[in-house]
Amino acid sequence: MDKDYLERIILDQSEDLKQIDLGLPRDKLLDLDTQIKSKINIIITGVRRCGKSTLLLQIMNKYYKNKFYYLRFADERLSDIKIDDYQKIYEIFQSNFNMNNIFFFDEIQGKPNWDKFVNRLYETGNKFYITGSNSELLSKEISTYLTGRHLDVELYPFSFKEYLNFKKINLDYRYSKNLIKIEKELNNYIKIGGFPQVVVENNLVLLEEIYEDIINKDILLRYNLNDVAIFKKIALFLISNISKEFSYNSIKKMYDIGNSDTVRNYVYYLKNAYLLFELPKYDYSLKKQESYSKKIYAIDTGLINKLAFSFSENIGRLYENLVFIELKRRNKRIYFWKDKSNYEIDFIILEKNKVTSLIQVVYDLSDLKTKEREIRGLISGLKEFKLKEGIIITKDLDKKEKIDNLTIKYIPLWKWLLE
Repeated sequence: MDKDYLERIILDQSEDLKQIDLGLPRDKLLDLDTQIKSKINIIITGVRRCGKSTLLLQIMNKYYKNKFYYLRFADERLSDIKIDDYQKIYEIFQSNFNMNNIFFFDEIQGKPNWDKFVNRLYETGNKFYITGSNSELLSKEISTYLTGRHLDVELYPFSFKEYLNFKKINLDYRYSKNLIKIEKELNNYIKIGGFPQVVVENNLVLLEEIYEDIINKDILLRYNLNDVAIFKKIALFLISNISKEFSYNSIKKMYDIGNSDTVRNYVYYLKNAYLLFELPKYDYSLKKQESYSKKIYAIDTGLINKLAFSFSENIGRLYENLVFIELKRRNKRIYFWKDKSNYEIDFIILEKNKVTSLIQVVYDLSDLKTKEREIRGLISGLKEFKLKEGIIITKDLDKKEKIDNLTIKYIPLWKWLLE
C-alpha cells in the first residue's frame, strides 16, 4: 500500500477522533484505573454494538489526551493491508505525532500477521489497547496470539445504572420523586434493553439489525455453516426460552439433527458471539455437573422482547435474565442448583470454589404457593451450603424475615441493580 495513502488515512482518522462524541462514561472506565500504569496489554471484547470502540475513545481522552497512536482497522480503505504495511504505519506515527509508546488498535482482527507486529513492538516497551470484534476474533483467541501479560475486559450493554445516568435520573431513591422515576425507567429498560445506540436513539428497530448482524456476520460468515435455516431456528428457539433448561440431545431430536455435537457447536458459536449464555447446574462432582441440562440466557432483554415474546406475559423470566446478565457484568461465577426434592435456586455464587451467596428471582410473591416454593428452595440451599442468609429479588418487597433461624432478605430488582 502506498505510504502517502496510508498517511492520509491515519491523518484523516486523527481528525475524525476530534469530532466523535465520547458519550456516557462507562463504568468499566473506573475498573481500568489500576491497570493504566501497568505494562500489560488491554483487550476489550464483547457483543457487537455494545460500545467497545467508544470505551477505547474514553480511555484515550481520560488517560492519554493526545499522547497516543490510533488506528481503526475497520476503515474500508485498509481492507487490503499487507504485512509490509505495518512498518510504514509505525513510521508514519512517529513522524506525525508526539513520541509515545501507547497504541490504540480498533478492530485489528483479521489483518495478516497483526500479532507479530504487535508482539514486536510490545517487546520493545510499547503498550496496546485492542478491541476484538466477534466476527473475526474473540478474546480467548486474541490472547493466544499475544506474548507477555494481558488483561481481558468484557464489555456489556448499558447496565441499569448506566442507563439511568444517561437518562439523567437522580439515583438517590430516598426521595419519592426519584424513586418513582427509577421504578418507571426499570420497566422501560427491560423493554428496550441496554444497547447504547438503541437507548440513545430510542429506536427499537435497531435491535433487529443488531441481531441479524450477530447471526450473519459474527457466526454464519465466520464459521461458514451449511444448514443456515436450522441454525437460525435453533438460535431463535433458545432466545425464546431464556431461563429454561435445555439439553443438546433434546434440541437434536426437536430439529431432527443427526448428531448432538452439531447442536453443541451451534450453542458454542452463539456463546462466542456473546448473544447467548449457558448456566450450568451446580454439583460437587464436575463430571456430573457436565452431564446435566443447562439453562439459557440472552445478552439483552430488549433483544428478547423484540424477537421472542411479549414483555407483559413473561416479566418474571425477563427479571431473571436481567439478574443473570448483571451477575456476569459483576464478574460473578454462577450456577443454578436443585435439591433432591427438585426445589430450585436460580443463582448460586461461588468464590474460590465455595458457595457464598444464594439468589432467587421472583417478580410477584403475592401467590402463597409461589412464595412457599421459592422460600423452600432457598432454605434448602442455605442448609446445604451452611449459609445464614439468602436473597429473593422481586418487584417491590424490601424487608427481612427469619425462618428456621435463617434470614431471608427480600430486595426490589431496581435496588439490587443499583448496589
